[in-house]
Amino acid sequence: MPAPLVPLRITRIALPPFDPLNLRAAELRQQGRHVISLGQALPFFPPPPSALDAARAALDRPEVHRYSTDPGLLSLRQVLAERLGSTVHARLGPEDLIITAGANHAFTLALMTLVSPGDEVVLPAPYFTNHQMAVAALGAMPVEAPIADRSHFTVRWSDIERHLTPATKAVVLCTPSNPTGATIGIDEGTRIVRELAGRGILVISDETYMSFVHDGESWSAASADAWRRNVVVIGTFSKSFGMMGWRVGYLLADTAVCEQAIKVQDAIMICAPVVSQMAVEGAVRSSWSYASTFRDDFLKRRRIMDEAVRAISRFHWTPTPGGLFAFVRVDGCGDSDALAHQLLEEAGVITIPGAAFGTSGEGHLRLSYGYASLPDLAEAMERLSQFFNR
Repeated sequence: MPAPLVPLRITRIALPPFDPLNLRAAELRQQGRHVISLGQALPFFPPPPSALDAARAALDRPEVHRYSTDPGLLSLRQVLAERLGSTVHARLGPEDLIITAGANHAFTLALMTLVSPGDEVVLPAPYFTNHQMAVAALGAMPVEAPIADRSHFTVRWSDIERHLTPATKAVVLCTPSNPTGATIGIDEGTRIVRELAGRGILVISDETYMSFVHDGESWSAASADAWRRNVVVIGTFSKSFGMMGWRVGYLLADTAVCEQAIKVQDAIMICAPVVSQMAVEGAVRSSWSYASTFRDDFLKRRRIMDEAVRAISRFHWTPTPGGLFAFVRVDGCGDSDALAHQLLEEAGVITIPGAAFGTSGEGHLRLSYGYASLPDLAEAMERLSQFFNR
């Protein structure tokens, strides 16, 4: 029974299914079962040596044991502004950046600064689960906008436009998408930002997987003309540098927005972990393109996934250009949560139910090809093949 003091907006939020599945997997492993996870949307590689070297050196610096300034280390923001600016072809300064404890923190920071209770926030769907949870937790209204393209899951302006109302305050983009791996094209992305700017609507662009665009060009909302009018970009080093546990990300916005957001940052946590900031700075300076060195590995993994999916008659997936996962439609599946639990119990494979990513994700499973070893990836897909083809 929930505590009586907890408001309804919190008690009504459903926890994503990841934790129950992982807890059950831990129990099965204790029983001696070999459980393989295709649920982790993580890269297989460790942090670059430049990050670890910087972390070791940081331990001898007295400032590592103190708070940094609220926006984060100036030296980190300076070099990050240079790297991001050259990537998105925009003039950026350290005053346009706030260093956060990961992308989820940056996303919530943007919402708390710019969105009010009762405002509507449009989420092209399937959406990232934590986006919907954060919007609901703050008392705003998440609006699911199903993507019309059910093969490639490419977001288009037409998907968004029909869901706009006078109460719409923001639209959330996620490119490459979690859970689908879809990317937004340059022309379409530019149009979306322009159309929303003309209506005074905010764009929050989560670009967590921007380092994992395997085919074609990547597009950042910060590359749009006059992006400062209505764009906030969310990023993280968790995936690009394999530093999930270090908890460092960033919020990129016009200086005027950052000046207001820093008040919320101070109230929430003051600053991101300083030793982690120092480690990330080492990687940003010396290993900015680190993730791209593994492109061939990810292409091989995606190929293994694609070939295995094609061998399962009930599975349907068109490989998408980015991310680390496949969003697979399963014929006859009306309860993806129940199916994911059945696969764990009977096949010993962790998958993520598509319903976790909105009602339009029902009937799908998200399978990650980024984290498991190659032998385990092949073994997991063989187990799924045996389960569905039996």
